[in-house]
Amino acid sequence: MLREWTLITGVVWAGMASAAVEGPGRNQFIHAARTSGPVVVDGRLDEDTWAKAPVFDGFVQRFPEAGKAPSERTELRVLHDDRNLYVAITCHDSEPALLNRNLGRRDSDLYSDRVKVLVDPTHDHRTAYVFTVNAGGVQSDGLYYDDRNYTEDWDGVWDAAVGTTGKGWVAELAIPLSLLRFPETPVQTWGFSVRRDIARRNEELETVLNPRTSNAVVSRLGHLTGMENLRPQRAVELVPYLAARTLARPQFSDAERPWPRLVDPSMDLGLDFRLALTSNLALTGTVNPDFGQVEADELILNLSTFETFFPEKRTFFTQGMELFNQVGGEGMPQTLFYSRRIGLGTPILGAAKLTGTVAEGVEVGLLDAVVTGPWQRDVDEARPDRNVGLYLTRPLHLGPNNALPTKPEVPMNYLAAVVRGKVGASSRVGGMVTMATPLIGGCTREDAALDEDEQPVPCLARGGNAAAVDFDLKTADGKYGLMGQVDGSQVVGGLPERTLRDGTVLRRGDMGFGGYVRAGKYGGEGFRWDVGYDFTSPRLDLNPSGFLRTQNEHAPRAALHYQRPDGMGPLKSYSAHLSGGSRWTTDGRNLERGSWINFNTVAQLPSFDSVGLEMGADFGGWNVRELEGSGVPLENEDMAFLALIVESNENRPVSAGGYVLAARHFQAGPVAPSWGWTTELYGTVRPHPALETRLELLLDRTTTAPRFIEDRGDDRFLLSPLLSDTLSLTLRQQWVVTPRLTLQAYAQLFTAYGAYGTYYEGVSDARRSPIRFSSLVPVEHENTDDFHDVGLNLNVVLRWEYRLGSTLYVVYTHGQQRLPVADGVRPPHSLMPHGLLAGAANDALMLKWSWYWGA
Repeated sequence: MLREWTLITGVVWAGMASAAVEGPGRNQFIHAARTSGPVVVDGRLDEDTWAKAPVFDGFVQRFPEAGKAPSERTELRVLHDDRNLYVAITCHDSEPALLNRNLGRRDSDLYSDRVKVLVDPTHDHRTAYVFTVNAGGVQSDGLYYDDRNYTEDWDGVWDAAVGTTGKGWVAELAIPLSLLRFPETPVQTWGFSVRRDIARRNEELETVLNPRTSNAVVSRLGHLTGMENLRPQRAVELVPYLAARTLARPQFSDAERPWPRLVDPSMDLGLDFRLALTSNLALTGTVNPDFGQVEADELILNLSTFETFFPEKRTFFTQGMELFNQVGGEGMPQTLFYSRRIGLGTPILGAAKLTGTVAEGVEVGLLDAVVTGPWQRDVDEARPDRNVGLYLTRPLHLGPNNALPTKPEVPMNYLAAVVRGKVGASSRVGGMVTMATPLIGGCTREDAALDEDEQPVPCLARGGNAAAVDFDLKTADGKYGLMGQVDGSQVVGGLPERTLRDGTVLRRGDMGFGGYVRAGKYGGEGFRWDVGYDFTSPRLDLNPSGFLRTQNEHAPRAALHYQRPDGMGPLKSYSAHLSGGSRWTTDGRNLERGSWINFNTVAQLPSFDSVGLEMGADFGGWNVRELEGSGVPLENEDMAFLALIVESNENRPVSAGGYVLAARHFQAGPVAPSWGWTTELYGTVRPHPALETRLELLLDRTTTAPRFIEDRGDDRFLLSPLLSDTLSLTLRQQWVVTPRLTLQAYAQLFTAYGAYGTYYEGVSDARRSPIRFSSLVPVEHENTDDFHDVGLNLNVVLRWEYRLGSTLYVVYTHGQQRLPVADGVRPPHSLMPHGLLAGAANDALMLKWSWYWGA
């Protein structure tokens, strides 16, 4: 039914989308002149060729008053030769002393005076490269895809410089043509625009009218013309690296024995490369990649039954990956490709991705990664093997044998393939296939019956295949849209069968299917709306290579929005959103999994400070995941919350923000109502453009209804309510010597404790009937379930881009956990970091050198 409805609606919408036309920039043409001499990128514009270049100064406001004349004049000049596109923006300013020249590391999103160049070289109205430089000379780049979605993950090697004048500042950019995909035609016409931010006025200007109210960006760009006889550059880029590190760690894996410590030196050699196979197709790869300079994940306490989603930070998996994103962007419920499945537990031997256009309007992407590495299951920790080993499964790594993992390194191959086809001027359809394939034999039932520590590696090699078709259809003006996905999965490898949290049994070869659809009005001022529906069968399993928060669920939803992004009365912007939905199982039982409603509103004041309010409630239904693996539904707790949000204008030397949330947990059988709360605050201080200090504080108190402790057999379950407090204190310090030489420090102290209360027993008739809170009976049980966690993460990174594209990193990291509480001792109910300094610690110092070569 879902597939039929989607296909019928898609055909109708495709007909509408095929009539789509370009936006307001369709009649704007900015001329790029061929250079008459060499151009030196120094921010001075003193070459004769710049004096002869045509000048464009017809900028308009994008915000806060869309379409109005800007407060300051801006001049744009564009040149080109056979290797580069040159862009010069002269930013006049009546008060140059008030320019915001904040400094930061490359690719940092700085609130400052800056300019952005948007280029759509294929002129497909869907994808545009973005090159940004601020008044302090800090460069960043990104990519618009699917017309309106933006990612900062795309990265390229290009040059820029800034200069000052008595009446403002100048930005000069040199963008290599080898970075851009464009057709091989005698005359080029590209989508193009330039934006300017005037920080102290919170003013955005652009060469073409492109207000925040529109649900489109790339299709509304103007045109860049005048480029004749350009030939696509068949670029080759090589970036070899050498990394040397020293790790000091406890000799014993037992957390209760933090001493003595071993010092393990190691060395890695690797290579990143990029090759333009055709004018529209590029191959990017990496051999033995090292991500030691990447900041560690934030320490959190997850009390839910759902996996935590962490953002990707590794360069290879962030750059050029927009084609692999699910339709609708991050936050959609069914993700086929989640790159963090690759290489976090087992090192990556090599990976490659092929991306580009194979025909007009048809984009393709192919990614393949192999993870494998040596390991030793039987290790005598009292007599560590200090010999240096070289292994074929990780041939470019040198290190002592005692540093090898003692858990099996499962060799896997990960494959993702995607194709997207353009429909009309602003819509597209596509499909994706992903495979997580164990590179090792099968697991027998006899092997599966062994204890986990004794099972052979094939029993741990969990894989899977998945496929999807998707669509993203829009009307010509981008106001109305229809998007969705239909997907399926197949279980591969691993145990002959395993049980999911909701009691569903997955066997090798099992198939599952699902999908989601969203439709609504997404653009324009005033009222907007959208409706959606998600479906996942009980055996849908996307997690071997993707991310699926939960399966076994129907989930309809609806939302009404009121948007005034260009202001309302004295407010600079205003938005309000009302949404709600419900969920129930798809396993034939049709159990309601709960309903929810949410309202939030945000207003930007005349001072450009923001205030907001959010409230909502979860109510009704049954939790089919809490009584782990049993399939027995447990009553959901009802709760409601209210949050107040404040954020100050980032243009000030001292800015702050955060929210305060109060949650009311209602009566849950024998457990009385209770209050929970969360406070999250941050403050940023910039005493100098080169210095920034940011402090973040999180305090949380969570109370729960009776939750699962253990399965006692005979249809009986032990439960207990939980009170948990959490503290997270994070410090971020940045010192910018130059835009290419930066020192950053990150430190997070995390403490949490959990205290269980009265124990209760719930009974399910033959494991079929649901358990209500009112049926719970108090029982005697020794409390050994309380916990107290303390962690400290410290990361210091010196980054020096000593030549364009080539970097030197010096990285120090420190990670520490508390000494475990002794047996028979109840953990402290305190947020003090008890036992931290006595606990196990890991210290690492790394020097990583890379060299960029391009031709």
